[in-house]
Amino acid sequence: MGPIEKNNQDFCKKPAQWQKIGYTLSIPTNKEIQMAKINRVAIYDMDGTIVDSSHRYRTIVTESGERIDLDFWRENQGLAMLDGLLPLYEQYCKDLQDDNCYVIIATARVMNEPDWKFVDEILGKPDYFISRKDGDSQSGKTLKINGLAKFFNLVTFKDAEFVFYEDNIEYLKAVCDRFNIRGVYIPSVQGH
Repeated sequence: MGPIEKNNQDFCKKPAQWQKIGYTLSIPTNKEIQMAKINRVAIYDMDGTIVDSSHRYRTIVTESGERIDLDFWRENQGLAMLDGLLPLYEQYCKDLQDDNCYVIIATARVMNEPDWKFVDEILGKPDYFISRKDGDSQSGKTLKINGLAKFFNLVTFKDAEFVFYEDNIEYLKAVCDRFNIRGVYIPSVQGH
């Protein structure tokens, strides 16, 4: 027997005889119905991929090579509402509107109030959000792999096609190799 359409509130009331003999009627929620249709999962990095935060980004060179200047980034975190949108944002919007696509943002950012305001008011909320907790110093690739791992064990996503959009080639390779998914490299000045 397939899902039952809910036409009115009375339909959801359990008949008295069902209560006596222990049957329960489970009507799927709209979210459950939507999740059953998922055939694609789109995973987006934020900075340098769909969001241009280059006005508050710079790199420094250390013994281990070039990397993001985290002190400068943190000093300018309050400027998140001045971030812009990059061309891939159009695809992100299409994926958000597609009932068959589950959208995930996986960013190495620590999300603060201005960042969430930008997501809420400008970018648009994904179905799921992976970000760094304050004080977390694990690598970005480990953060993203750990955050995404559960999706590869859920029945809802077992037949879905996954695609990962990332501007850091090291993160892209690590995530795609770990989960055997398709990756799309987005060249950017922020991929450190």
